[in-house]
Amino acid sequence: MTTRDGVKLSGTIIVLLIVGVLIFLGLRNREKPVPYEPPRPRTSVTERKVRTPRKPKVEIVQDAASTNAAAEETISMRQLRHERAVMFVPDGDPIPGFDTKGLVDDTLAAFRSNAPTEKKLELMNQIAVIGDKMVMPAVLAALDDKDDEIRTLAVEAMKAIDDPSVVEGVEKALKDPDPDLREEALECIATLTPEASLNDIIMQALNDPNEDVRENALDMLTMLVDDCMMPSLDYALKQGDADTQETSLTLLEQLHEEGSHNALQPIIEQGLLSQYNEVRQMALSILQEQTGQNLTTYEQWAKWYEENRK
Repeated sequence: MTTRDGVKLSGTIIVLLIVGVLIFLGLRNREKPVPYEPPRPRTSVTERKVRTPRKPKVEIVQDAASTNAAAEETISMRQLRHERAVMFVPDGDPIPGFDTKGLVDDTLAAFRSNAPTEKKLELMNQIAVIGDKMVMPAVLAALDDKDDEIRTLAVEAMKAIDDPSVVEGVEKALKDPDPDLREEALECIATLTPEASLNDIIMQALNDPNEDVRENALDMLTMLVDDCMMPSLDYALKQGDADTQETSLTLLEQLHEEGSHNALQPIIEQGLLSQYNEVRQMALSILQEQTGQNLTTYEQWAKWYEENRK
């Protein structure tokens, strides 16, 4: 065998060895079992859509599906509330087919056990769209939480409830350190029927150190104006600044025109004795216009009222 033949044979052997190694490695990799990976759990609605408070309102869907379907859709907090309104679902009715009591129990358990904030947010995102007084125990528990977003969701939940059961929650929210939350909490009573129990809320808010809260309290008083709200009107006329006192006088004048027999007394007792000259002049003008009397002093009006009140 020549030297050339020996080199060719050696090269052939090397190539065959390389091919053999590659085939062996390929077979080994093909036979290697693939490790089992369990399927990933489906992301829940609240994990996909956790509402951030004070975001701009979403567009209202005019052709929303049934309430049952809406409860299962992946939509934001405000959108669901607006869709429920568009569908004319009566306020106070729990979502049909939804275990509201179970949700409330789970939420209370989460607060009692001091569950992670993410878990409590997930539950409160659901609580906030129920719109029924059944959720109030969970709302009251949430108002004690240290997380601002959780407490805000509690206020959002009360906004969806058109029932006097929110009064306790609003009173509690008005003690919150966040002035924005206190201001928003007042809106929970905007649609309630005026009743005496709301006076404590209005008077507490009228005495708030934050101007925006005080102004919103006056707005709520304007919406709730009624004979039963006389203590709040009297308080505003006595304790408020000039603008607040003038608004109170306007509301009292409105009540008198609607037939209230009690509206003139605070105008006389508070309005004519105000520390602000413009308020005193406004009170005198209202009294003269409403009664047709041309009296000018507090003493004259006080005597006239004693003689003529019914």
